[in-house]
Amino acid sequence: MFKTFVGVGLAVVVVVAAAIVSGPADAGPATRFTRYTVTDGSVPVSGGEPTIGYDPIRKAALFGASAHETRMSWDGANRVTQQDATVPTDSKTLDAITFTDKYTGRTFDVQLMAACSQTSYTDDAGKTWNPSSGCGVDTFLDHESLGAGPFHTTTVPTARTYNDAVYYCAQNGFNASCAMSPDGGVTYLPGHYISNTPANSPGDPYGGACSGLHGHLKVGPDGTVFVPIKGCGGTPTADNLTNEEFYGGHPAVSVSEDNGTTWIVHTDNDGNNADESDNSADIDKGKRLYMGWQDAAYPDPTDQTKLPTTSAAKVATSIDNGKTWTKTVDLSSKLGLHNIQFPEVIAGDSGRAAMTFLGTKAIGDDQHNGFMGPDGKPAVWHLYVAFTYDGGKTWTTYDTTPDHPVQRGCVDLQGLSNKTVTDDNICSQRNLLDFNDINVDEQGRVLVAYAEACEATPNCLTNRDVLSTAAVDTVMRLTSGKGLVAAYDGKLK
Repeated sequence: MFKTFVGVGLAVVVVVAAAIVSGPADAGPATRFTRYTVTDGSVPVSGGEPTIGYDPIRKAALFGASAHETRMSWDGANRVTQQDATVPTDSKTLDAITFTDKYTGRTFDVQLMAACSQTSYTDDAGKTWNPSSGCGVDTFLDHESLGAGPFHTTTVPTARTYNDAVYYCAQNGFNASCAMSPDGGVTYLPGHYISNTPANSPGDPYGGACSGLHGHLKVGPDGTVFVPIKGCGGTPTADNLTNEEFYGGHPAVSVSEDNGTTWIVHTDNDGNNADESDNSADIDKGKRLYMGWQDAAYPDPTDQTKLPTTSAAKVATSIDNGKTWTKTVDLSSKLGLHNIQFPEVIAGDSGRAAMTFLGTKAIGDDQHNGFMGPDGKPAVWHLYVAFTYDGGKTWTTYDTTPDHPVQRGCVDLQGLSNKTVTDDNICSQRNLLDFNDINVDEQGRVLVAYAEACEATPNCLTNRDVLSTAAVDTVMRLTSGKGLVAAYDGKLK
């Protein structure tokens, strides 16, 4: 059972009337977001790299960060009930992932153990947890991801004992491998490489020269599997310590149409790899693929010391599983934003999707100390959410935190192993870690899991000279307006 019952109420909540800052206004109830601080009893939960799953059967979200799980459910008045749903046997690890299979409601808590992962699953939104084997052969080391969805009809395993296929991926420093589970994530078949081998390259004009790091896996309604890779076709770095990285190149997805047996890489050559945030992808009910990324062009792709000073939130769509892409849309530059981080994409009904990201008006290298805004003070970051209802042709973007900064200063995505041996000024603010997350409930309400850094750092909200050094886990929830499920248009309020 749950270890702690918090009770019905609002936990440090601010209702935000988000301003429309790009795109056309939509008729109907005004678009509003509500901010919820994630708590463990009465104490806010701290930690970067939050992930959030949503169980449509139990109508509850599972918010995970570090070795903690919180069950969150809302009533008709947008009041939240929070309960500690932490796995009793969890170990605190460097990487944690929470994922819910939206078709069955099964939620997974994944704790990286390098050679594998300590993984548990729940079929009752965190009341009870069951252990699993955690990974497949040849899926090890770092930056793990877990996803699930329908089996592809081309090669449905005869030995399956669960309604959906479950996939576990990890990168080994040079490339990534994914393994499929036919029994609901209890055990896994051997893994298969998704990049940087001859078998992956027919769809990649660069022959598989892909970053070792990847984003979070997604499964489409027909069983096609997508793993976003932040860059393929760039120039290999010389100074990274363990992970094979490439400066420059283009955002990509590795795609499997046979339940994870073979994988083909497809790039979007209209995009540029910033070698910082992972890109993100999802598929709507009409089988349209959306990919969003942090776009930045290096002044000289052969010289990694000349870093870009601007980046943009960009997105493109594909109706043929990434073989071809629509024209790229820039979601941030027209808003006066000059750098972004943590792009995360979620899709809903046919033609509907949302993308969230952190954005700042500051120009410069946000991976190093001394990243300042136009007023000479530490750069100010806000949380943005953009929506499309026409398959990515047009987007409407909202600043969901217009009343306060989410982060002040730089945002370190260099990790523990990617710091170069010659660079002694890499951003010292590692409080946000590597990503945020986004999901959607059965009514189309977007749920963004992120870390509020400035609010958690003493004096940061009132003193422009204070750098953010802490983080408190937070959910930004769409509480009014048009979401990602058409049946609830005009009903979210």
